[in-house]
Amino acid sequence: MKTLGKLTSEESFAILHEIEKRECPSNEKDFFKWRQEKDKERMEAIKNLVPKLGLGCTVCYYSDKRAATVTQIVSPCKIEVTFNQTKCIDYYAGEYEILPELEGGAKVFTKRRNGYWVAEGQSYKDGVLLMLHYQNHYIDPSF
Repeated sequence: MKTLGKLTSEESFAILHEIEKRECPSNEKDFFKWRQEKDKERMEAIKNLVPKLGLGCTVCYYSDKRAATVTQIVSPCKIEVTFNQTKCIDYYAGEYEILPELEGGAKVFTKRRNGYWVAEGQSYKDGVLLMLHYQNHYIDPSF
């Protein structure tokens, strides 16, 4: 197996999907311990995902989430994403259709030592985060 620093995007996502597919063995006596270990491995795999051009992702602003797409790989630890256009199906139910068309300027994210992607110039603690493992759009109607 390749070292984590040398994985391709496809290989890094394959590792995540393999972990997510795992089912608890029938002879496992301590389900909660097994689940905790699986969750730990899943989080580590998410932190090691390698972005690629065209990858759908999610920008997380506190309770809001915006669907985006990776549009440029600046370096292994710096990428640009652009928001996807969306069509609102039901604002109060939080239902949106994510369209392939992009809109607005690119936003820059940097990968931090803890493995998380954070908006450039912001701290991890209070910053805007980028999730590479899913694409979602949700605007919290309570604000």
